Amino acid sequence: MNRTPDDPSNDSWINRTSRVLTPKFFKKLAVGLGIGLVGGVIAHSINMPLAWMMGPMLATFIASLLRVPMGIPMQFRSAILGVIGIFLGASFTPDTFDQAARWPISMIAVLLYVPVITVIITWFYTKVARLDPATALFSATPGGLTPMVVLGAAAGGNEQEIALTQGLRVLLLVMSAPLIVLMITGVVASGHGDSEAVQMTLGEGALTAICALLTILVFRKIRVPASYMTGAMAASMVLHVTGTVEGNLPGWLLAGSLLILGSAIGSRFSGVKLAVLGRLAIYSVLATVVVLAFTGVIAWFVAQWLDLDFIAVLLAFAPGGVAEMSLIALALNVEPSFVAFHHIVRIFEIVLLAPIMAKWFERHINRKKGLPG
Repeated sequence: MNRTPDDPSNDSWINRTSRVLTPKFFKKLAVGLGIGLVGGVIAHSINMPLAWMMGPMLATFIASLLRVPMGIPMQFRSAILGVIGIFLGASFTPDTFDQAARWPISMIAVLLYVPVITVIITWFYTKVARLDPATALFSATPGGLTPMVVLGAAAGGNEQEIALTQGLRVLLLVMSAPLIVLMITGVVASGHGDSEAVQMTLGEGALTAICALLTILVFRKIRVPASYMTGAMAASMVLHVTGTVEGNLPGWLLAGSLLILGSAIGSRFSGVKLAVLGRLAIYSVLATVVVLAFTGVIAWFVAQWLDLDFIAVLLAFAPGGVAEMSLIALALNVEPSFVAFHHIVRIFEIVLLAPIMAKWFERHINRKKGLPG
């Protein structure tokens, strides 16, 4: 019987884990989280918007530029997405579904928005930044960093350039969004959502954790995108809408989640050569300006047309990461359920379309090399 490299009979989970959990791993993790904590404390002390994510993100980004060895593994981010999903699920109420009657139209607008903004930024990266077509396309597609890197590499793109441009997009949009909201509304995104929310009891917390874990396992089995967050959010939503659970997780847990998520974003740039990062950063800043301007115009029209909150629509359309944009909405208490659902729709669309684009590029490259398609 042929065995794939990921076959458990080939390599046990224990063996794979033991190779990862080394002293060097824990040292880099401790350094990353320590720097993130210092950044969070400083940002909180000066009342920076979304301080517990922005502070760690900026601190670890600066440390990355100084070539400090650190790293926040994806496994940590996955666990944090589950916590965020529970927070988001608690924002659903029976009234949410009455408002949701207008969501299908705005979701269709998101489905149309994604290919349009992808084409615009692909043209920019191809003609202005002079990236090759495959690298430009998968750098411009507003999907997750890891799948875009994997699919882009399969299509013949430059893995490092795709990873850097995708990482810079999230970094710049996460930095920009709270500041834009502050300029428009004068409201500071505190990072703690509704401060008057009732906290879960220990029993409610245990029930929510079990239901979230079971739903995540089901969602992973059926390959639902962003399954850690969507699974936990679905479980929490059902529990809260039915009245089985009334409280939410404590605010300090959200702050800790923000810290880890922000540290993970900034530490992505650890070990990157400054010359490469500097060149791509210039183009990424310009591309982000284009994205924000285009998104702002589309969000304004959709908000006016459907009588929706402009800030909620702006956060729902801004391609800065499903968890990150949802967290900003949660911190502002601006329809986080609306924002999260629209980002999940965006991710679904990209998950369906990106492999098709990668396959087309792969066949195109094989034809140029004279290989069978």
